[in-house]
Amino acid sequence: MPAERLVVIKIASHLLQYPDAGLLNTFESLTGVIQDLSPGPPREIFTDFLRHFSKRKLINWQEEYTRNFDLNPATCLNLTYHKYGDGKERGPALAQLHQVYHRAGYEAATCELPDFLPLVLEFLAICPGEEYAWLLKEYRPQIETLANRLQEAGTPYANLFSVILDTFRD
Repeated sequence: MPAERLVVIKIASHLLQYPDAGLLNTFESLTGVIQDLSPGPPREIFTDFLRHFSKRKLINWQEEYTRNFDLNPATCLNLTYHKYGDGKERGPALAQLHQVYHRAGYEAATCELPDFLPLVLEFLAICPGEEYAWLLKEYRPQIETLANRLQEAGTPYANLFSVILDTFRD
């Protein structure tokens, strides 16, 4: 996978995390990394996203994130939930993801479930081998559904999903 694609995946993963003071503190360096991207949709979308939220108070950004991803099960960021709901297939799918991370030597620095989209993206940015390409193929329909639902809701987060989907379009 080309290096710039890995950077795009990492930026998307970063921007889909819960916004906190740490994320705000990275705005300047993140803006620099984004400006170093080749001209095109990812750079424009990331720039617009940061511009949108840089004009808002952190609490407003947190409220929007919570409204979109934590309080609305239809747009939560847990991919296996969208694929299996709370069905019995979800547990083995989560265990499989955990095993994939473990075999790759990847340890998440979060308490999120292994299917949390920002975590999956971070993993793919750090461990980009072809042996993990199946992850996005497996969950692409769920990511597309999320993208459509966020687009309907009119949230700036929807554009991040278009970047994610375009990055993995082959």
